[in-house]
Amino acid sequence: MGKNILLAVDAQQYAPEATEMALGLWHGPEDRIILLHVHEFAVGRFGRLQVDCPEDVAERLITNIKTTMTDAGVNVSAEIGETHVGHIARAIIEAAEKHDAAIIVLGSARTTDLPHIPFGSVTHKVLHLATRPVMIVPRQAKRAHQPEHAAAAAMAG
Repeated sequence: MGKNILLAVDAQQYAPEATEMALGLWHGPEDRIILLHVHEFAVGRFGRLQVDCPEDVAERLITNIKTTMTDAGVNVSAEIGETHVGHIARAIIEAAEKHDAAIIVLGSARTTDLPHIPFGSVTHKVLHLATRPVMIVPRQAKRAHQPEHAAAAAMAG
């Protein structure tokens, strides 16, 4: 029986290195990669507002990644979750439990001047809440400052 690999994708801070790592962990048709993006919503006097990324950006990115993987023969599924502001990490953990993921793969959210702390708050929370292995994939410095990399092209596609 194959393993499930949960690849959590942030549409605003997409790290293609995490996608590449998930593909490296995939060993054949019995394994499955689950692509996940979680929309974050705030509810207030103006109604319910999506605050994680502009509308349809995550859907286009997830569709493009899934299509590329499927075309390469990868067993992949995709889902878009929803949660309240501040609960993305918990939603990722719940998806990992639901899919019995052998590992959770995340790209580091941003680069920082502190070289030993390359994670954002979602990544940090996932590390502390997870009861299964978590792999944090650092962004390459040259890509972190170049919006023209492959992710930008995939999002525009």
